[in-house]
Amino acid sequence: MVTAETLKREKMTATSKRPALLPRQLRLTPSQVLGPYFIANSVLQSKLFPKGVVGSEVRITGQVMAQDGSVIPSARVSIWVADPQGRYDNQKDDGSVKQITPQQQLYRGRLITDKDGKYGFNCLRPGNYFDDGYKLWRPAHIHVHVEAAGYESLTTQLYFDDDAHNTLDIPGDDFFLPELVVQLSPAVPKTGTVQSGIFNFVLARAS
Repeated sequence: MVTAETLKREKMTATSKRPALLPRQLRLTPSQVLGPYFIANSVLQSKLFPKGVVGSEVRITGQVMAQDGSVIPSARVSIWVADPQGRYDNQKDDGSVKQITPQQQLYRGRLITDKDGKYGFNCLRPGNYFDDGYKLWRPAHIHVHVEAAGYESLTTQLYFDDDAHNTLDIPGDDFFLPELVVQLSPAVPKTGTVQSGIFNFVLARAS
């Protein structure tokens, strides 16, 4: 005869055999090459292009997060992009780096995430440029470097879904990866409309 006590013991035994739920683990944002045009402690600004320049404006927002999904306030997010013709603001004609003043930092800026780990910036869609070393055109990309106390620094790049050079980029994980594509809305640029996208950066805790 099955008693209530027997059923209770069987239920407790079944429950004890269930595997423990693993803590939430977000995928770390892939790292990419830093490139030669990074400037540490660039100007604190979120509009990363000068007045009068013609181009397709893009607004990117998101959060900086830990793997467990918690947000990271006061993270330092550095952004730098090529101009619509594919040239960086600190780039010489021969491709080497030149020193520029803060006032000449036109296509870059530094952001601090708020209490919810949020950031946001506006830039013009960067142009493609020819890489002389690899003899190919690089897909348009946005450089990002993120630093936060207690976490490993992240250097990465964001890409655009419709760039014909994405799949022809330099081989290897340091360059185009589908998981680094920002989906923009509207998908096709329209005159007078700012395309917007969301991308969350996930950092690893420092060891």
